[in-house]
Amino acid sequence: MKANKIAESAEEMKQKLFGQPMEDHTQSPEQDKRFSIYLEHIGKTVTIPIAQITIEENVRKEVDVTSPKFRELVESIRRDGLLQNLVVDVREGAGGVYLSCVSGQRRLLAAREAGVEKAVCLLKRYSGAERVSTGLTENLVRQDLCCIDIAEGYSELRKEGWSEAEIATRFERDQRTIHRYLVIATWPAEIRSIMRKHPDVFTTRVVFNHFVSREFKSPNDLLNAVQERLAAAKGEELPKAKEEPGRERIRAMASSLAKRTGYDVSLRGSEEKGTLSIKYLSQQDLDRIIQALQQLEKERSQSA
Repeated sequence: MKANKIAESAEEMKQKLFGQPMEDHTQSPEQDKRFSIYLEHIGKTVTIPIAQITIEENVRKEVDVTSPKFRELVESIRRDGLLQNLVVDVREGAGGVYLSCVSGQRRLLAAREAGVEKAVCLLKRYSGAERVSTGLTENLVRQDLCCIDIAEGYSELRKEGWSEAEIATRFERDQRTIHRYLVIATWPAEIRSIMRKHPDVFTTRVVFNHFVSREFKSPNDLLNAVQERLAAAKGEELPKAKEEPGRERIRAMASSLAKRTGYDVSLRGSEEKGTLSIKYLSQQDLDRIIQALQQLEKERSQSA
């Protein structure tokens, strides 16, 4: 199954869920001794007080605890309890042994809110690469994960020494797709943050077709394009710089053609001469563009 193959991917996240500072795991000798007992039960399921489980690394950077789905999960756990085990990493830090949830973060958060005191957990010991892979697997298989989070996860794999081909094989994705995600991971944090906060506007399709496929002269140009897209989605208008004579008409023509084809269109030059560019990512994209242009030509001929 695909879920079984999506494994061993990871990133060493430096912040906790929601970006809070890392927890202080310093313990008294008695606490450390009690937690050290868990080291003897690696690979086994045990019942653990929820208060003892921390959340540190998570590929999904944001969890909307006010969403209807999360509220449904809280009510389901309150009614039926936790029906699936959490996966907990038994870790050793400067402050001693502690427990970190690496799979089931949403369920753990919901269980806390539902008032659940204990949970059945599968105890594991992970390396840096393995630790977050379990959480990434769960998110990719069970729910839509923000493309920015996926991009950053793949980027961390590259830092761990994985090649694009290895990532593509592990996640059953085209190597070209992996490369596009890695391009996203190189964008400034401010841009990635905007996209992450507005997943309804910056869907994977939009990010790939309207941003990854375009060449921007500078990060500022990319940021301006992102802000324009967000403003348009909200029905707002950003202040526009004064257009050169004829440029407004050229921009309008490019915009009209982009709407008809569904792809980014750029027109450079004047009304007398210039360059028309339409970027596509596959043979299927090219076929759609050609069909759209043929339809435009047909309509123009009929109206002549």
